[in-house]
Amino acid sequence: MAGNSNSFYIPNIVFFSGTRKEHAQDEFVQEHVLTHVVAGELRYSEADKETIAKPGDTILFRRNLLVKCEKRPHPDGSPFKVVNFILERLFLEQYAVKHNVKRAVIPPAHKPVLLLQPKAPLLGLLHSVYPYFGSPKPMSKDMLYHKLNETILALLEQEEELDSWLFGKSQEGKIDLGDFMQRNYMFNVPMTKFAELTGRSLSTFQRDFQRIFGTNAAAWLLKRRLQAAHHAITTKQQKPVDIYLDLGFEDIAHFSRTFKNEFGYNPSRLKEVTAGK
Repeated sequence: MAGNSNSFYIPNIVFFSGTRKEHAQDEFVQEHVLTHVVAGELRYSEADKETIAKPGDTILFRRNLLVKCEKRPHPDGSPFKVVNFILERLFLEQYAVKHNVKRAVIPPAHKPVLLLQPKAPLLGLLHSVYPYFGSPKPMSKDMLYHKLNETILALLEQEEELDSWLFGKSQEGKIDLGDFMQRNYMFNVPMTKFAELTGRSLSTFQRDFQRIFGTNAAAWLLKRRLQAAHHAITTKQQKPVDIYLDLGFEDIAHFSRTFKNEFGYNPSRLKEVTAGK
C-alpha cells in the first residue's frame, strides 16, 4: 500500500490485508475509488448514514467525498482483505480525450457512493486481480494501466449512467454552509477542505461561517463534536473509546481532556453524573 494519502491517489490498484481493526487515516476521498471487499468487513460512514460492506461487496466512491472508513478483520482472526482501483482525475481526462467521451455536468441526483452488483465484465476484472494478492512480484506498470482501462470499460458496461458519474464535472458555486457543516462536522479535515467543498475561498468561508454561527469554525466544530459525544454516551450507551474517532478527535486523550474542559467531568464519569441528577 502507498505510504501516504497523497501518493495513494494516483492511478493505481492497491491491495490491503490486515488482522487488526483500524480506521483509515484520510477522511477525504480525493479521487474516484472502486473498492471490492474480499474478506472481513468495511464500515464506511457518510454524513447521514453508516454502511457495513461484507465480503463480495463492491462500492464506488466519488472524488471530493467526506467519508470515514474502518477495516474490520473476521472475528475468527482471519485478515481483512480489500482491493482498491484508484481512477485519478487526469487519467480519466486522458481516457475521455482518447475515446471522445463527452463530459457533462454531474446530475444532482447522482449519489456520491454506489453499491454495485457486478455484472460479467466487472466480475471478470475483479477475479483477474485476485492472483496478485500476496504475490511477491508486483503488477507491472503496463499491466496496471491495462487493468485500469479495463476498470473504466467494465464500469461503463455496468450501468449506462456511470459515464456522467465517472467523467462529469461538478456544478460550480456556493452551497448552503450551515446545512453542510451540520451534516459534516465530524470529519477531521483541514479548514481549507471545508471551504473548497462549500465552493468558497478560505477567507470567504471564515467570514460566512462567523455570520451564520456567530463564532469561528474551529471553536464551533469542537463544541459541536463534544455535544454529539455527550448525546452518544447518554442516549445510545456508547463508550468513549468507541466514538472519539467517529466524531473527529485524533486520540482518546485529547477527547477526554476537551470533554472535561467543556462539561467539568471526564466522559467516563458521564453516566455516573447524569444518574445522580
